[in-house]
Amino acid sequence: MRNTKEVQSILSVIYYLNRLSDHEDQEITEVLDYAFYRLFNGSTRMLLLATIGRTREDSMPEIMEILRHDTQYHEYQKMKEAWKK
Repeated sequence: MRNTKEVQSILSVIYYLNRLSDHEDQEITEVLDYAFYRLFNGSTRMLLLATIGRTREDSMPEIMEILRHDTQYHEYQKMKEAWKK
């Protein structure tokens, strides 16, 4: 498996985006709870606490910073744009 060090950050961002959406999908939340339990021997409780009282709009800068700092997501986005040209 490639770049497994990014998995926790990517799953965290997915959790945040799902939780902060207008229509949180409970099935996605359950699968993410399971993934954190199985992959990291942890839970999503701290992620849940981090979303209380937050909106998607005010959380996006932090979410993008997680992606920028812990993953190669922005490089991937640039590469996708280059493919379109």
